[in-house]
Amino acid sequence: MSDDYLEPGPQGNLDELLGDAQPVTGDDEDSIEGVVDSEEARELRDAASEGTRQVHPSSPESTEYRTFDVEGPIECVEPRVHAFGAHLLFSQPDTRQNGHPGSLSPYDAIVSQYEPTIADDVGSFVFDGELWEINPDKTNYWSGGIAAPSRPYETFNEYQIAVRAQDGLGERKASFQFRPSVPDARTADGERIGSMPEDLPYGLRVQANSSNLEPDEVIPLLRRLAEELDISTHYFRDECVHEHSNAYQMEMYLRLDRGAGEQHVAGQGAVLDQLALFGSNNRGRGEYKWDNEKVVGHRNAVALDESTWKKLTEKPNGVGKLVKYYHPEFARSEETSSDDDPLSDPKLELQWSKDYSDRASVPWSEEGAFDVEALRTELDESLVNVLLWAGLPTRADPRVYTADHYFEATESERDLDLVENKMPSVQEGEEQQAVAHFARGDATESERSVLAALTDGGDGADVEQLAELSDTSRSTVYRAAEKFDDLVEVANAKMSFEDSLIREKFQDLLNTFEDVTDWVVGGVRQLASAETEMIDQDSALARWARRHGISITESVDGMVVDLGGQPLSRVELVKLIRAGVDAAEDTGSMAYRKFISGEFSWAEKEKGRRTGQRPINRNGDVLFSSKLPR
Repeated sequence: MSDDYLEPGPQGNLDELLGDAQPVTGDDEDSIEGVVDSEEARELRDAASEGTRQVHPSSPESTEYRTFDVEGPIECVEPRVHAFGAHLLFSQPDTRQNGHPGSLSPYDAIVSQYEPTIADDVGSFVFDGELWEINPDKTNYWSGGIAAPSRPYETFNEYQIAVRAQDGLGERKASFQFRPSVPDARTADGERIGSMPEDLPYGLRVQANSSNLEPDEVIPLLRRLAEELDISTHYFRDECVHEHSNAYQMEMYLRLDRGAGEQHVAGQGAVLDQLALFGSNNRGRGEYKWDNEKVVGHRNAVALDESTWKKLTEKPNGVGKLVKYYHPEFARSEETSSDDDPLSDPKLELQWSKDYSDRASVPWSEEGAFDVEALRTELDESLVNVLLWAGLPTRADPRVYTADHYFEATESERDLDLVENKMPSVQEGEEQQAVAHFARGDATESERSVLAALTDGGDGADVEQLAELSDTSRSTVYRAAEKFDDLVEVANAKMSFEDSLIREKFQDLLNTFEDVTDWVVGGVRQLASAETEMIDQDSALARWARRHGISITESVDGMVVDLGGQPLSRVELVKLIRAGVDAAEDTGSMAYRKFISGEFSWAEKEKGRRTGQRPINRNGDVLFSSKLPR
């Protein structure tokens, strides 16, 4: 199989990224022995205090994540930089040529030392305790486009030298393309090259593309190569790195147990679905691609822009990012053990997405700026947050994270800003859809009758049978399918709900009526003209609901109030509901009585989703002094 995907270059579109995705080969590692969400783990979490959640290091659950309110460095699993790309410019600050800073000496040194036999001439060399070699298949030169005045050739040549670790895989590697840096660069025809700043110094431009190398290893590797080529490393000193140097690509990854990945990342309602739902329900740009044809999560990815990541992480983000979960092109069967073939476990990767970023590059190193170091920190932090939001441990749990040849599945102490999951679950999103359709006023009595029949034992019935059950016609059934197209589907002349979550939510909503006929005939509406003020869009209750993103549905038995998917603390819940009581009272007596007797649902911090709650007594007091009413 081609390994071109390991030659990172300028980032393409999402289809290309998914099409080229291919994980590196990994070492053997034990597969997961049990799910993270064990009974013991739940008990430990429930017993944890409001502060740091940390159990005894010898406990099997010692790898569980800590809460997001921890300040200072915490131990987290350490992702690996997979791909990195940079444009480096080296110029000697103490030298001048033709009245301009720098000189072409470093470029000329490359020219003089390059030979077609360079790989054999150099042989093996040591870098970072490993044997490396020049890859002759990726080493070449060609005629460039920059004019070379005062030289015996028309244009400068460009050179590429590729190196790789002799580790049995050869996927820890880099390619260096060497080009001259000249001021006022022009083509052989005398045309200005607009992509190159006019005030460039003389020197050497190096485009570095690497795999499984940290950014701070790239220049040391280049220096080590220069030594082997008998080129002075003086040209590549830190002070010779020009301010125009920048990075244009970075990707970080870790490897997950297959079962954990399918449950928490790529499965229905898992974190990729949540990210896509959150992005689509907020202002901003994004994209969701998936391929579950051969295996779950064969090629799945979600891209979100900076503004969406800012909402998720509660702070400005420098770049938009793409979360990618993928298997090799030829995915292994579920029966294949990672002991036998590490490629049976997928990768979870976070990439800087230039398609969804305002910036195309970041400075190599600039104090106070969003540079390479800041980019790496943001990708690291975002990837660990994705793990947290997915319900996976943020520590290096060996049952969940599979070490490979380059990802060691270890942890380190880092100062990361971990935040709670801001995303409503896919279930909550579907429930909100059901509530919206339940309350819509443009459905006819016959169309509601079809949906009521579908809910009452008709799910999956053929169109003829459903028309009979609802006392309507085939055409009415199809009209109902179009009207409630977010809830139901018709396939092979059979109608059914999109999934069981929607059906159950719709059944719950119908159960708020003593007689389903009341909904079929009248829908969800106010009960008398005197109560018109209750649903007036300018009423205090309507303004309260809009301000806090709350859904209010009315039936003959009272209101159904959904406070939304944002987890709230007990104090926040009390304040919010009390404000609602005041707004209902200001709206009118009927609205007030319906509100305080209503059925509420919400998401509470540390306790999860609560439904069917009645937190207000007949006096309008919020009953949170002790325990929630059941």
